[in-house]
Amino acid sequence: MSQAAPAPHTLPISLLLHLAPGLLIAASYLALIPVARAWGLPPVAALGASALLVTGPLLLGILIIAQRRSQRATPVIALRRIPRMRAVLGWAVVIVCLAAAAFVVAGPVNGWVEHTLFSAWPNSWKPSLGTAGGYSDGALLWTAVLILTGSALVAPVLEEAYFRGFLLPRMPSSLGRAGPVAHTILFAAYHVLTPWLAPTRILGVLPLTYIALRTRSILPGIVAHITLNLIDVVVIVAVVAKPGQRAVSATWPGERT
Repeated sequence: MSQAAPAPHTLPISLLLHLAPGLLIAASYLALIPVARAWGLPPVAALGASALLVTGPLLLGILIIAQRRSQRATPVIALRRIPRMRAVLGWAVVIVCLAAAAFVVAGPVNGWVEHTLFSAWPNSWKPSLGTAGGYSDGALLWTAVLILTGSALVAPVLEEAYFRGFLLPRMPSSLGRAGPVAHTILFAAYHVLTPWLAPTRILGVLPLTYIALRTRSILPGIVAHITLNLIDVVVIVAVVAKPGQRAVSATWPGERT
């Protein structure tokens, strides 16, 4: 029996499923900042913990509920093809390179948006790495562990399964060919903690969106997403290994931004 095509969501349902998780994740992050501070950890540690405690369980829970409510002939993750490893890695490299180009191109726009439209955004809400000083090596290493497990492993896998595997194939039919673009914009809006990075996210994630549709697979996106989010871990470890680089602070727009 052939697999049935997933039924499109209505526009209100699609908006809710794209944006509501971001609000809950942001609230959990803000609630965990005082906890991180009490333990002597930088704010980004709260984001890693939020990914472990909220992002992963929340998105997984929605996927499980959706699967139980759907017909068995329609898997909740519609883009479930498993390409050859060479193809997965090749597409992942393309995604990472295009995301890096988007970061360079949109960087000045991000800065302008941050310092004009969001100038009143509290600095205490920004998930800084803490590599500019003020934290012990032990605190930074624990932060790296939280980012590695939460933001660089759990969140990318569940976000790609949820957004590209579940929501993207079910974009409202009324959007027509604009569906993938609308999905990418909504994914950028899902990151409510740093809205000024929307230009980079839109430019960087749009190729990933079309590659997921072309390959009918979420695997290239997962590999690329993990790779990009590992950059913060690499930066922290490099700073701890070379104390002279203590003033270095990563600006890559991974999950922490």
